[in-house]
Amino acid sequence: MTILRFDDLEMDIPARSLKRSGCEVRIGSRAFDLLVALASKQGEILSKAELMEVAWPDTHVEESSLRVNIVSLRKALDGGNPYSMVENVAGRGYTFTAQVTKVDEQRSAEATVRGCWASLPNACARLVGREQLISKWADEIGAGITTIVGPGGIGKTVVALQMARLLRDAYDCVQFVDMADYAVSTSAPIAEVLKTESMMSDALLQMAAESFIGRSALLVLDGCEWSIDRVALVAEYVADRHPDLTILATSREPLGIIGENVLHLPGLAVPSAKQRIDDVAAFSAVELFAERVSMVAEECAIAGPRGIALAAEVVRKTDGNPLAIELAASRVADLGLENLVISLDRPLRTLRRGNRTSHPRQQTLRANIDWSYDLLDSNMKSLLGVLSVFDADFTKDIARERCGYGFSRSDFEEAFDGLVVKSLIAGQHRGGTYTLPKLIREYALEKRAGGAVANSPTLPDIGLVMPDFENQRHQFPVTLSRADLRPLATEGKAA
Repeated sequence: MTILRFDDLEMDIPARSLKRSGCEVRIGSRAFDLLVALASKQGEILSKAELMEVAWPDTHVEESSLRVNIVSLRKALDGGNPYSMVENVAGRGYTFTAQVTKVDEQRSAEATVRGCWASLPNACARLVGREQLISKWADEIGAGITTIVGPGGIGKTVVALQMARLLRDAYDCVQFVDMADYAVSTSAPIAEVLKTESMMSDALLQMAAESFIGRSALLVLDGCEWSIDRVALVAEYVADRHPDLTILATSREPLGIIGENVLHLPGLAVPSAKQRIDDVAAFSAVELFAERVSMVAEECAIAGPRGIALAAEVVRKTDGNPLAIELAASRVADLGLENLVISLDRPLRTLRRGNRTSHPRQQTLRANIDWSYDLLDSNMKSLLGVLSVFDADFTKDIARERCGYGFSRSDFEEAFDGLVVKSLIAGQHRGGTYTLPKLIREYALEKRAGGAVANSPTLPDIGLVMPDFENQRHQFPVTLSRADLRPLATEGKAA
């Protein structure tokens, strides 16, 4: 007997039965055959020809028949969500992304495992460009505290979840706590302690620590930046009392604990402006964009030299940020690829529609950056605004010279370092240079133009003309001096 379990579904292959929580799910015979083929080879990419041979072994049919049955299967599995268990891989075929368990192989361990790792959220979409990094990090992780750090939307959560899935067989228990979602309650002691709004008592901390006695465990703490001090305290307390406990955290800044292993998650690989590519798989950012476009608007699939060149321009304008790339892909159907590229000169306005079921901070690009901005103090907000004049690399000394007015030296140093730590300024690690990511820079320009930092330290008028956000007439090279800027200010007033 072969029974496959995935998400809340159970598929009995010999009985040709698919059930969700014990209730029959009705799908067509062809769709069932496709599901068997895909789920039996979870994670592998099956070509359209292979799938058509499975469902129509002795009949020639058009490719449209396969698409119709895939759509039907997606609706049966998860309501047709474009980030489905059945994912289209541009130009290659389809893959099944949900974690699959063979019941006849796992039934003896079910009582132990199900209560421990079944709480891991299901990642429906295939990870692109992270496979080698995840495998390397999963091999290297050990007891103690490891934090995956990076800016919003870079993919910290999905990377941590995939690492947890790879590692779960090595532990008696895997617990996942989403620190960003206070609406979700859980009976796990560690989660109850982390989510309590009141000051944590020694009794609560002791209860959390004792919950791991007698078993090896992997604890995944997601979105820690929102309660960074609380998470650091609890993680350190529990880890000190359980030297064999593995804690994997995700955050936009490190926890700041002695012995913490910090892993910086970069953006996806992006081709340079002058680099011509012939294959969407040559750069992971382009590959992700092409895959997501084929999922939400298959008729707009990226193909040909022109299409690939436009896709490359899209990922350059989104800094290789996976969330921004996915949001951009969702706009191709209504804007078209050419217009999308043009509109991404103002990404915050364009990338405003995401997956309705995602956390609110992940539904629009602006909401994602708001999540980070709201954690800044007034000095950091003010400095971020004035740093928005830089549209290229800069050093800390140049930033202090040109943007340090209105701050004492110590306030500037603290605010600048804070922005770096919180992943809003990107350090280049070579030559001591920094850059403001394009998405953050536009956000900072808007905040400054809108007077969002009006209550922060007074900034002297140096004649800066803010960009015309409707027509974008003005560009500011980093090397402009105050003397250079005054004629522009006078010209603007005369106009």
